[in-house]
Amino acid sequence: MTPFELSQLSPAEALLWNYGISDPADIDLDAIAFDMGATVHRRPLCGCEARLVADGDKAVITINSKSIITRQRFSLAHELGHLKLDRGRSGFLCTSKDIGPHSDASRDGEAIANSFASQLLLPSYLFIPAACGKPLTIDSAQKLGATFNASITATCIKMVRTSTAPAWVVCHVRRGLAWFFKSPKAPENLFLNRELHYDTEAFDLVYGEGEGKTRIKTEGGQLWFSDREASRYQVKSQSFRVQDGTVVSLLSLSK
Repeated sequence: MTPFELSQLSPAEALLWNYGISDPADIDLDAIAFDMGATVHRRPLCGCEARLVADGDKAVITINSKSIITRQRFSLAHELGHLKLDRGRSGFLCTSKDIGPHSDASRDGEAIANSFASQLLLPSYLFIPAACGKPLTIDSAQKLGATFNASITATCIKMVRTSTAPAWVVCHVRRGLAWFFKSPKAPENLFLNRELHYDTEAFDLVYGEGEGKTRIKTEGGQLWFSDREASRYQVKSQSFRVQDGTVVSLLSLSK
């Protein structure tokens, strides 16, 4: 990596690079925490996903052991973001609304800690080469997520944000569109439908009739977008149901 490329690394990626990490399997969050002066505990927590108590150069991070492993890893990476970027503050108590790759966290510093966590778990300098040439599907996200020990949702978001093709990751609940991210190449004049179309297989997942993951399918653009030109496009889609009942879909575009 050239000096110019090194200067483009985020703080989280620079941390990994300085540790000499060149393989996702070597991203040991507990070891990183130890080197940063933090002791990590995992125990059941009520009302929050993680907490950080700091005193000078020492800290204690507690992670909710009731959460799934990928969630625990993101929570730990989030608290490491606070520890790295918010030196001088004595503590943080972070809820499920604060922590997550798609969180709309409004509390000061939480969005920055989420960005740090995403880059620590899915560093671009490792992720982009690993994702190169892979189709934008849930199947690909599952394989990449397993490689990086990250959730499928976080991996889908990373795939879309780093994609050079028109793409979206979309989350729906029964009341409609919950959140979405689109790639830099996604057309500005295409607007996602707020409600899932009943002809999409994602609709079956939201309303409980479908299985945990849909097949890869090519559909008319009007099933996903409200723009009057949407029918000119074909959309390749695949969806899966998350543990909390939300449905995440990956969409890519072709004419």
